[in-house]
Amino acid sequence: MAAALVVSSADDGELTWVLLAANGRPLARSANVYRSDEALDAAWRELVADRDALSIRLGRDGPDWWWTATLPVRVVGAGMSAGRVVARSARGYLRPDQCRGGAIGFRNALSGYARRGR
Repeated sequence: MAAALVVSSADDGELTWVLLAANGRPLARSANVYRSDEALDAAWRELVADRDALSIRLGRDGPDWWWTATLPVRVVGAGMSAGRVVARSARGYLRPDQCRGGAIGFRNALSGYARRGR
């Protein structure tokens, strides 16, 4: 079974996504909320298309390790070094190597989505 994208809607209509690993465990979640299906779809397509430009940062909050995925900001003219967070780990990890593995699994799942779209 390939990774699955699950979209959730809040009472106010805002949408988020969770990417499930092939074993059904939550792998990543959206860092943003979207106001429409079209906005979520466009953001997901951009994430999959620009997956090689992702920057992954590991962090720690108490005993849990987590990761965030950032895409570079697209600016016409003078470039910016800042990025925008587009995804986060869907759960905390006990060790940094597990966290790193989760981030790698996220990248691999995005590559699987890219292959599906061809």
